[in-house]
Amino acid sequence: MFLQSLKEICEMDLKAYLPCKKPRRSNRLGVKGKEETQEETIQQEPLGFFDTLPLELKFRVLGYLTVEDLSLLTITSKGMRNLVEGYCVLHPVLQKGYICRLHSYKGTQPVLPIKSETEALNTFRKLGLLMKRSTCLYATRDRLKFLNDVLTKMMCCNSAHLCDNSSRCIAMKCFGKLLHTVLAGWDDSECQRAYDAICQHTCILKTVKNIVGSKPGTNVKLEHEERLFLRRVFLDSCPSHQDKAFWLSRILKSWPLVHQARLLFLLYGPVLNEVTNLFQNCSGCYCKIIADEVLWYELCENTPSSSTQSEEHFGELANALKNLHNYKQEWTEDDIISVIDELTSSPDDWLAENVAHLLILCGDSVTSKMLISKAINGRMIELASITTSFCVVCVKNSFSMSYVINMIQNIILVMDSVKDRQIFFNNVMDMFKELIIDIHEFEDQDDEHGSDMYYMVSSLVEFTKRLAQMAFKDMLT
Repeated sequence: MFLQSLKEICEMDLKAYLPCKKPRRSNRLGVKGKEETQEETIQQEPLGFFDTLPLELKFRVLGYLTVEDLSLLTITSKGMRNLVEGYCVLHPVLQKGYICRLHSYKGTQPVLPIKSETEALNTFRKLGLLMKRSTCLYATRDRLKFLNDVLTKMMCCNSAHLCDNSSRCIAMKCFGKLLHTVLAGWDDSECQRAYDAICQHTCILKTVKNIVGSKPGTNVKLEHEERLFLRRVFLDSCPSHQDKAFWLSRILKSWPLVHQARLLFLLYGPVLNEVTNLFQNCSGCYCKIIADEVLWYELCENTPSSSTQSEEHFGELANALKNLHNYKQEWTEDDIISVIDELTSSPDDWLAENVAHLLILCGDSVTSKMLISKAINGRMIELASITTSFCVVCVKNSFSMSYVINMIQNIILVMDSVKDRQIFFNNVMDMFKELIIDIHEFEDQDDEHGSDMYYMVSSLVEFTKRLAQMAFKDMLT
């Protein structure tokens, strides 16, 4: 009996009779587990821990960052890019008040909240980086729409007040910097689309058509405005000569040859600063409004009076022609020669000295091709006139006469007959004689004529010296 009772006791479930006791567990471990789970969940969010902040606080944090920092954030993740884009929509980086300070009102210099124009351009370079990075996944059409929106805000005609002096206005310079920053690395076909979109948005091709289709100098203000717009938006901010040649080709290639030469002169020909108006500002002082007029007939009637003026007249034209000559994808040597021929005869024939000076600045390659072309076509009188002008330009600007001798040697090499060579040399000396006689006949007490005679005689002397040295080289060495 006792054994049976003991057996029953052993088989009993004692837990059923004892009070239930909660298993011992640390609260710290439980909290830690929850934190780890929550941390893993947060890390899987697009913005990580930054995503736990409310949207208003996120924007408040972004407000303390620079434009450059914002542009770097846009390439970290898609979520961050969307956040920066949303911030820029509600808090535009390009404020309207800042744009207004880029324009010039009542002939005054633009009042910028920065120290110099260079800093303004650097600011728009950073804005361009922000736009480039934040729209890198967008279609080209959408990216061009953003560019046109910025252009609309920055154009002088859309400013809050009338921008009355486009020469001092730097708004288009800044947009050009932004444009080339955004387009850096784009394919040529995409850049062509960008050019077409901007031209269509601004209707500039219609304006250019009116300019090239009318008499030069008919509308001075319109010519000046189009010159500044095309240069500041498409050309002046180009980072390399190759890029400048590409954009210059975009401007020129859609027009016939005669209009290409006209446009090239419009963009890079000499200009004259003149006072067009006087006004009294708020302090009672009279200020001048300056307008730049393209000197269409200057090179047809006058020659530069100094080396500085020569650089102003021909420097940019020569650099543009050299850039086009080196851009072999779209321009052949025959194209460049044709453009120079048309350029130096528009609107009237240039003076021979001006043609010679332009060719010298264009470099040996362009000059040789130009002169050889004239020699092959039998244009001896033109060759003689340019050769004498080469001598005058070299004397005036202290260039070496070796340049002229080398050009003459290149010309002679392409002349097959001895008779043609003799005719060429005779024409050169006859041209010197005619020019000296003409200067003597029109000579008066004015110093200008005296200097012309001096340079002409000096050119003849220096040229003759070099020919004598070449003729008697064996006897003189």
